[in-house]
Amino acid sequence: MSFNEVMALIMPSIIACLFYSKVTNRALPLFEIIGKIVFFMVTTNCICYATLIFLRKTIIFEYTPTFTLKYCLTATFIALLMAILYIFIELNLKIRFKVESTDE
Repeated sequence: MSFNEVMALIMPSIIACLFYSKVTNRALPLFEIIGKIVFFMVTTNCICYATLIFLRKTIIFEYTPTFTLKYCLTATFIALLMAILYIFIELNLKIRFKVESTDE
């Protein structure tokens, strides 16, 4: 795995995690940081690869400098959108559970 691949696949999710921590204005524990980075990495790269495969009909990915730049910009944009969407869902979605037990 070359530096171009690492930069293109991992850095946008780290940027999204930093953006998330700045917007929510709280310090995140290490395991939560790792979890959010993995979540943003998986969702961002799945969306980017799906876009490349289905819309651009690209099957083989060669990480040339121009491809890496285009992929990084696209992935960063999508990762920031995913962070905003995650914050929006986190603030507006509430799930309540009611547990009832039957004692016999």
